[in-house]
Amino acid sequence: MTDQTNAVAAAPTAGAILSKPLSIKDTVLAQFKEAEAGLLAMAERYRDVVYDVTTTKGMAEAKAARADLRDNGRRLLTRTEASVKADVNELKQVMGAEVERLVDIVKPVEDAIDAQIKVEEKRKADDKAERDRLEAERVAGHRANIDQLRAYADQAAGQSLESLASAITALEAMEFGPEWEEFAPEADTARNTTVARLREIAESTRQRQENERLQQELAAARAALGAQAPAPAPAATPAPHRAAFAHAPTLAAQPKPAAQFAAMAFDDDDQAPDSTAPAGQAVTPAEPRDPSAASLTIGQINERLAHISTTAEGLRGLGFQPAGRRGSAMLYHEEDFSAICAAIARHAGTVASSYRLELAAA
Repeated sequence: MTDQTNAVAAAPTAGAILSKPLSIKDTVLAQFKEAEAGLLAMAERYRDVVYDVTTTKGMAEAKAARADLRDNGRRLLTRTEASVKADVNELKQVMGAEVERLVDIVKPVEDAIDAQIKVEEKRKADDKAERDRLEAERVAGHRANIDQLRAYADQAAGQSLESLASAITALEAMEFGPEWEEFAPEADTARNTTVARLREIAESTRQRQENERLQQELAAARAALGAQAPAPAPAATPAPHRAAFAHAPTLAAQPKPAAQFAAMAFDDDDQAPDSTAPAGQAVTPAEPRDPSAASLTIGQINERLAHISTTAEGLRGLGFQPAGRRGSAMLYHEEDFSAICAAIARHAGTVASSYRLELAAA
């Protein structure tokens, strides 16, 4: 290959042979340029000559001058033009055939080399297309797996606590090794987000089931109390002083039944049992109290409770109805605060006992 290249380089090229081609234009125009001097002399010879065409001699001289300008001037030029055009047309045909013959010398070699180049270019293009296809499949596979990780949370609706716990355990056990390539961090994030959502769904399901159980227990308790004979009303509880709150049972160390207070709601027409009555004792309606004396708001109750909070619906569930209203705020009697604390404490103890029973049963 090297010897052939050197040989070709040493041979004269067509470009070198035709580096100074003759200009057909210059060649043709040169002919007319040579005739220009004679034409100028002829024009000057007859310019401004006035012939006495009224005489025979004058007419003959005028005709001779006209014939000279016509035959040896104008017509000579047009005949020369026609001749050159004929030569040029013939040259076009001859030149076309000659160029075609010469092209046939190099075209096959050019085509052979062009075929080699195109084969390699196609191979490279095919390789790139295959790499792109494999890359697209690789990325799509990782994306599908990550989407599946995220979809577990959407598929969790209505699942049992056992199924949710099993899914959470399986997800937490997943490891995203080298096979996940650069998508491992994104998969880990998607898994963690899904686990967090599954935990929220499991907690919401557990709370819903617990609330349903408590509602059933409360309904049963209300039915049992309604079936008992009326008993004497308990002694009135003395109104507590603000300082007595310091000695009220604290719930800070108790498990917080999240969202149970709000979920344990009664209808406005229902009356919850009096949480201040001893267990097993029927409730006797208390003496009516002045609604205008109620001043304790839910916000003040939650501020005193500090680490837990309740709502008007939650207090209804514990047996405390609002005594009045100030704007949108529900109002309660100050002397009921100790009873509210005790009811919350009893409720938290009941939830804790139930939870311990569930753990023991499991």
